Amino acid sequence: MLASSLIGGALAAGGFAYLGLAFRHVGRALPPAPASDWRPPVTLMVPAHGQTPHLEECLRSICGQDYPALQVVFGLHSPDDPARSVIERIQAEFPTLDTTLVIDGRRAGSNPKNANLANMYPAAKHDILAMIDSDVMIPPDFLARFIQPLSDPATGGVTSLYSGKPESNLASRVGALFHNDWFIPSVLVDLARRDMDICYGAAIAVTRKALTAIGGFEAMADAVAQDFVFGHELYRNGFKVRLSSELVATVVAEPTFSALISHELRWNRAIRAIRPFEHFLSIFMSPLGPMLLLALFGWPLWIALPIIALHVWLRIRLHRLLRERFDLPPVEPWLVPLRELVNFAIWLRTPLGRTVRWDNQVLVTGDGLRMKSADK
Repeated sequence: MLASSLIGGALAAGGFAYLGLAFRHVGRALPPAPASDWRPPVTLMVPAHGQTPHLEECLRSICGQDYPALQVVFGLHSPDDPARSVIERIQAEFPTLDTTLVIDGRRAGSNPKNANLANMYPAAKHDILAMIDSDVMIPPDFLARFIQPLSDPATGGVTSLYSGKPESNLASRVGALFHNDWFIPSVLVDLARRDMDICYGAAIAVTRKALTAIGGFEAMADAVAQDFVFGHELYRNGFKVRLSSELVATVVAEPTFSALISHELRWNRAIRAIRPFEHFLSIFMSPLGPMLLLALFGWPLWIALPIIALHVWLRIRLHRLLRERFDLPPVEPWLVPLRELVNFAIWLRTPLGRTVRWDNQVLVTGDGLRMKSADK
């Protein structure tokens, strides 16, 4: 009973401390990019794979940017990829836009996205490169504001927070809740304590000079998490990494809870391979599951239940605050406890293996920043 009370108290204290920081930093709006007429030519790179939900809508939002000098490069690994017909239809819809479709099956490494980008890179014409995932929706004025931090010569990269735009089914809504209620506040808390040294994969912009300095896409071809390595290498090579005030919306279309867990297990195993201690500490972001277990096995209910109730109430209050501050899907407070229990289940499962499924491949997360195919 004493042990369960001590562990429960530690979980509660850590959880309340994190939530206090989250309330503080979510309450501070991201400063908007200053008004500027800086509009250098930009190449937008869009690696794609498969005919994912809302693909046409996402690609249309990317090609519909209100920007004077824009090239859009799409990339596929196979000429039979179902995304090809959608991309070609979008290209025909924007006949005056400079677009290119690169189809190249070469794999510079085990990371499918990075290999795709490496194949696309020779087609890029401009010295500002922006990478947008094919499942991301952006408003027409996004790019003009997004790249503004790169006007500072010391800045090598800029990235953006992303929200989850779910399909209507329960698994997708629970999946989007992670982006909106756990990812966004965790980033804001993290950035309050250190310089930015990481990028987020939904949207990244980089100068050609900085990309060359870190060895290009080939240097990250086996990266466990391409976005993390991108920011890490920029920072390590003396470039500043900035967080844009612009958010993008990534489509969350999980057909089942099994698919959701498989997808998020890949993220968690990548994070654990890169930052194992921080992954361990992430339990304080989702302590509801272990606190419930402790309440069943010795933690006195008269202590446990009020603490658990307070934690859930604070989580729901944060859920509402995030929607006041950001353009997020509607309030669904009843899903917040379920989402937190899913977090705990994935956290428990993450250390039990190193394999992940990605792009019909089975990959193994290695020590540090690299991964490899499971058959190697």
